[in-house]
Amino acid sequence: MFDVTNEIYYHINTGKKLQIGDILVIGDEFNKFYYDIYNIEHLSNLKDANEYLIEMKKNKSYTFDKNIFDLIFQTVNDDAMITRELIFEEERKKINLDLPSRLKCLYVCKTNEEVRQWIDIFKRTNKKDFQILKLNLNGKMFIGDASFILRQNISLNKKKIQARKYWNADKKDNINEYLFIGTAEVKEILNL
Repeated sequence: MFDVTNEIYYHINTGKKLQIGDILVIGDEFNKFYYDIYNIEHLSNLKDANEYLIEMKKNKSYTFDKNIFDLIFQTVNDDAMITRELIFEEERKKINLDLPSRLKCLYVCKTNEEVRQWIDIFKRTNKKDFQILKLNLNGKMFIGDASFILRQNISLNKKKIQARKYWNADKKDNINEYLFIGTAEVKEILNL
C-alpha cells in the first residue's frame, strides 16, 4: 500500500452519474458494486433459482425458458462472487487490516489502456452503462493482480490461496487492479 497525493487516475463509474467537481469520500461505506451484490434479490414469481432446479430434477424436466435461465445464471454468478469476496475480505483482515477493503474501495485505473482492458471485462459481464471519470486522488492505494479473482469455479481452499497471493501483491497475469481509499475529485468525464 502506498500514499497518493494529487495524482490522476481513472474510474469506470457504474453508479449514479457524476459531474465535474464532484468530490467522493471513499473507504467508510460499501461501494455501489458490492452494496448491490450483497443486497440484490433474484426472486421471480416467488420462486428462487434453487426451487426451479429442485422442481426440474424432481420432474426430470431439464428445460426452461430464458427468464428462468437468466435468473439461475445471475444467482449462481452472484453467489460465487459473494463467496469470493467474503474469502478475500477474511484473508485481507488476517494479512493487513490497513489494506483497503474491496467492499469499500474505489476501483481505479492508472492508464487509458487499463481502462480499455477493464471495459472489455465489463462488457463480458454485461455491464454496459458506465461513465469514465478522470479523477484527482488523495489517499491510499493498493495494487492487486485481478487475475487472482477472475476464476470463480474453484474450491474454497484455492480461493483462500488466491486471496493470500492477491493481498501479498503477488503477480500472475498482471491485470492491475487499483483499490483506493481517500478523497477523489472528478476532473473530467471522458469518452474512450
